[in-house]
Amino acid sequence: MKYSALVLVLIILVSSAAAFDGQRKGFVLGGGLGFSPVLYSKTDVFDYSETNAGVGLNLFLGYAWDEQNMLLYEGNVAGYQSNGYNNSTVVMGFDGISWYHYFDLPGQTFYSTIGLGTYNLQIEDGPDYDLGYGVMIGGGYEFSRHWQVGSYLGFGKTSYRGVKTKHIHLNILVSVVAF
Repeated sequence: MKYSALVLVLIILVSSAAAFDGQRKGFVLGGGLGFSPVLYSKTDVFDYSETNAGVGLNLFLGYAWDEQNMLLYEGNVAGYQSNGYNNSTVVMGFDGISWYHYFDLPGQTFYSTIGLGTYNLQIEDGPDYDLGYGVMIGGGYEFSRHWQVGSYLGFGKTSYRGVKTKHIHLNILVSVVAF
């Protein structure tokens, strides 16, 4: 987490001159909210699995080196009310570096994204799970200059006391992007 904050500060310092000039180049900040129709966790040791639906969210900050490519630090998570974890609130998702590629200039264009980082699982009043690897892929459509709708598939693993749990979440989000 310390290194993430350092990267964030460096990005802000380097890109502050080109921030929010209306061009998708320079400093980028945004976030989205939506629905997560698929939230899945499976632990092999106990032969336990849970599938749910919930609320999806992403927040991101980074730098666009041209009008079509952005490198972001992104959190793409989902939360739900669990039936299996003592009816607790569960938040799970991807946290890492994402590359967004827009197929045309800002306005009305499709985009794709891929991310590598960690996967997190937090259970209200539950144990602290260890982070595991996380991957995110997705895509969508920018329907106006600063608004887009997309779908993101995140997957990865976490562990607790040596027991590994596999996770998958699918978020469908409407996002605002400031550039």
